[in-house]
Formats: sequence, C-alpha cells, structure tokens
Amino acid sequence: MNWKIIQIGCDRTIAFAASELQRYLKKMDQNTRIARIKKDSYDSLNTTSLYVGCDPAFASLLPEVKDTVRDDAIYVNVENAAGIITGTNPRSVLIAVYRYLRALGCAFLRPGKDGDVIPAVAPETIPITLKEAASRRHRTICIEGAVSYEHVADMIDWIPKMSMNGYYIQFRNPTQFFERWYKHADNPYIPEASMSADEVAGMVEIFTEEIEKRGLLYHAVGHSWTCEPFGVVADGWYQEKEAPPAAIADKLAMIDGQRGWFKGVALNTNLCYSNPEVRNTITDDIVKYCKDNPAVDYLHFWLADNYNNHCECENCKLMPADYYVIMLNELDLKLTDAGIDTKIVFLVYDDLLWAPEKEVIKNPERFTLMFAPISRTYSSSFTVSEEEINAVKLAPYTKNKLTLPSSVAEN
Repeated sequence: MNWKIIQIGCDRTIAFAASELQRYLKKMDQNTRIARIKKDSYDSLNTTSLYVGCDPAFASLLPEVKDTVRDDAIYVNVENAAGIITGTNPRSVLIAVYRYLRALGCAFLRPGKDGDVIPAVAPETIPITLKEAASRRHRTICIEGAVSYEHVADMIDWIPKMSMNGYYIQFRNPTQFFERWYKHADNPYIPEASMSADEVAGMVEIFTEEIEKRGLLYHAVGHSWTCEPFGVVADGWYQEKEAPPAAIADKLAMIDGQRGWFKGVALNTNLCYSNPEVRNTITDDIVKYCKDNPAVDYLHFWLADNYNNHCECENCKLMPADYYVIMLNELDLKLTDAGIDTKIVFLVYDDLLWAPEKEVIKNPERFTLMFAPISRTYSSSFTVSEEEINAVKLAPYTKNKLTLPSSVAEN
C-alpha cells in the first residue's frame, strides 16, 4: 500500500508528528511505502492523501475548547490511507497521531523503547474516526524523585503518547534529583558515579529542546525563590554547612526571636515578607528569569518548603497567604510592564492551606493555582461527598503551631 502523508506548514512539532506517524506505520507493515511531503494548506479536492497539521478548514471538525493554545482537542478521520489528523494546536496534532496509533492497536506501556507494543497489521484496512477533547488542561509529570538522563528523556518522549501535555523540571537546576540516582547513596551494591551541577545543567538544555520539539507545556522552578535571588544556591534539600550570609541574615523569618536557617535547610527557610526589599528582590529575580528563559510556559513561584516556619517579627502581622498574594500581584504588574506573558503557578501548601484574609488576586488570568495537600492520606480516594466536607472544619490558623490536616475532607 502507498501512503502519502502531507504535513501542513513548517511547524517543528507538526513535522515531528508527521515523522512519528510515518515511523510507526512502517513498523506496523514493513511492506508499505510512505511518502511525506510538506504543503502550506489543506486541499479538499485531494482525497487520496493523509493530511497532518492545523488548518482553518479543520476548525469546525474539532471539539470546542476555551483556549486553543493551552487546551488540547483532536480530530482523526482516516480510511484507506487518506484523511485528516488535526488538533487545536501543534502539540494536539502530535497527541492525535499517537491517539490514532493506539486506536490501530499500538500500546505505549511505559517510557522507553521497550515499552512500545506494535501490532503487525495493514493500517490502511482499519478505518478510524476520533473526536475528543482533554478533560483537564494540565496533564503534567514532575521530575521530582531520583532520575537518570534516560529516565527523563524517555518520560518526555512518552508523555504525548499517553495524551498528557506537559513536563515540569523542578528547581533552576535539579541537581539533587540526579545525584540521588547517580550517587546511589542508599544502595551499597552499586558504585557511586560522579554528577556535577554543570552536567545537570547540560542535560536540562537537552530536555528543554525535547520539550519544545513536542510542543509540551514547560513548567519550571518551584521552591528556591526564597534563596536564589539572594545569592544562596538551593537546588535541593541540603543541610547548610555555614551560617546565613550577612547580606541575607536579617531577611530570614524570625522564629522564637531568632533569624537563621530553618532546621538547617535553606530551601525550608521562609523570609520576612512584610519587608518590601525582600518582596522586590524575589519578584525582580522572577522577571529576570522569565526574560532569560522564554521557553518556560508555566513558572512555579513557591515559598519555602516545610511548615510552621513563617516570620514572627512585629511587622509580619498578616497571614502568610496574604503576603503571598501581595507578592503575586506585585509580580504580575512587573511582568505586564515587561511585556511577558508567562503564566505563574502559585502553591496552596502547608501554611498556605489557610486562605488570605485581606488580599485578593487582581489578575486571575496570569495565575494557575496548584493545590498540594501533602499531609493528606493516600489510603482513600480524593473524591469525597459535600456532606463529608461540610461535616468537618479546618482548625483556625495559629502561626507556627499548626497541625496539618490529614483527612481528604479536611483538605
């Protein structure tokens, strides 16, 4: 059988989608012949080719979505090696290709080449029609854990095969996650391998390229904004060997009358957020990061990790969430003035589970809320009834004396 795949336009993600379609179709039937051509637009009179890409003529075929850049919907109609594979954006086209392959019988069981199961069939004999929209905008995997280069590279490749749409590289440089794997600290049977921060940074450059090639939504950073803008490298939960530098010491949260690293970990140390200089230093650095890293679609701006670690000085009178929202609004103004449209992800987590009492977000379109109930039980479903929720009450906020909620209903 002869296939003619027509790639619409020169977008790199659509080009990758067309090449992946060609590659897998050939794996399914070694005897098939596949030509791939690039054209600028769809020709409705050509009924013997398979069009892959985005075209205004396809808009009415797709499910309606709120935002065609961030929301994924697909349309597939292929019969006798001809038809249309399209989506709301280039990433959706790639998702549509893999969804078509799955409908033909392919399975992508796990990341890595050994996770592919490819049936020996003549794909042109199986007509497929699909019209689907994703039920959630964010379907993203986070790097956190213990990872090797191969783990991350294979995961990025696997994500669109499973109709997911984003990858999150936590920290500016996720050194600790790679150290956990390559140094084998808890495994005496595997010798330790070296892994430097520069090597990790080099890998992140490659991962960024692979994320962009697939059009995935790129999430970045998270914790460390309470450290890095002040010259303290924080790419993991390391115990600090030195006292805080003098330049930052007076900016750390005061707890029990003392300012210092919280339990010895810089990443877990909150700051004195009533101090305008602290807030300006953080938000200015976030703006600079966004300018320097335009590939990032969603920048996570989180406060310090851990809980019961907020400033008790006489000036920090508001709820932690109020100071957080003040910074979010200040950041939004700076990003707007700089003409930067990067979305900011803020975290409902630990002390921030208690809502602000005074402040409100002024530009909701800038932000995405990430709910992170880290203390909840994982032994029961996250689905609970309204009755169960209304039957419990979250304990009042008492600074630095909190017991985090554990039940799903409380959270």
